[in-house]
Amino acid sequence: MRAWIEGQPVDQHEAIAAAARMLARARLPVIGGLSGDVAAVRAAYRLAFHIGAAIDCEGSDALYADLGALTARGAMTTTWAEARARADLLLVVGRKAGTNPLLAELVAAPAPLAGVAERNVLNLEDDQDTLAAHLGLLRALATGRLSPRPETVALNDLAGRIKAARFGVAVYDPRELGEPAVGMLQGLVKDLNDETRFSSLPLGVPAAARLALAVGSWTTGDAPRVGLGRGYPEHDPWRFDARRLVASKEADAALWLCAQAHGEKPPVGIPGVVLSGRPDEAQAGIVIEVAVPGEAGMAVCFDERRGTLAAIGTGPAPRNTGAAEILAAIQTTIGEKGQGSC
Repeated sequence: MRAWIEGQPVDQHEAIAAAARMLARARLPVIGGLSGDVAAVRAAYRLAFHIGAAIDCEGSDALYADLGALTARGAMTTTWAEARARADLLLVVGRKAGTNPLLAELVAAPAPLAGVAERNVLNLEDDQDTLAAHLGLLRALATGRLSPRPETVALNDLAGRIKAARFGVAVYDPRELGEPAVGMLQGLVKDLNDETRFSSLPLGVPAAARLALAVGSWTTGDAPRVGLGRGYPEHDPWRFDARRLVASKEADAALWLCAQAHGEKPPVGIPGVVLSGRPDEAQAGIVIEVAVPGEAGMAVCFDERRGTLAAIGTGPAPRNTGAAEILAAIQTTIGEKGQGSC
């Protein structure tokens, strides 16, 4: 396993010791990314409790757009696999969802339980600022609360077509829509179920965020963006936003878990430790290479097609040490540490 400090190759144990010193003396450490398997994310939470860190995940903006709407109004969602098997109509809301590879797979795949040769694909594209308003108009037309007008001809036609679906699915990217538009879309979906079967499928929320939500829920009772500096979990989506904490310099040390090959890049600007499955050898700070979950050996990750945690990977033991073991080694090296200040 390779490791670097300020771009210079070092022994793994030296990098772990340096990471432990950095995190132990931090007043407000932050642990972010959480791109890894269940074992790694659980180890990240244990370390966060130990040092009193704030903890967040990549893609939490998209995650919270969905969670905010769910909390305020409820939601009806399905999985990619269920949509593939049963949907005779897809309503693609926004522009980003239309470029998601999972949607391309969904459109091209057969629908064995839909009873149709080819599923219909409809699009509702607009600027982010007006999308919520147009979803509101579509909802009013679909439920008969608004009579058709000359300026709503296209939306009225769309309303008629989605009402005629036997099992329709609205596909969207929560980050693009934002909480108000997601809430309006969920209201439309619930209204449509008075007459037919309709659901929604959010695409674009990283698998790391979905996995972190599951682990965070059973660990602290909350989604990520939790502070543990007072010895107990405090949930605050603004206060414990990891990237905000780094950008504002409120955090004075960061550990970023990027074990998955497609994880987002860590922020820069404060002393940092990066556990990466695809390390950048020239990156500043402390970089430790870790095994990519599922590439060799078994790992439990979030399956975006089935919408649940699932075991992935086969074969021999990984060449590199897993992130969970590195996190545990950092925690052991730190030893006893008083409560932080976050």
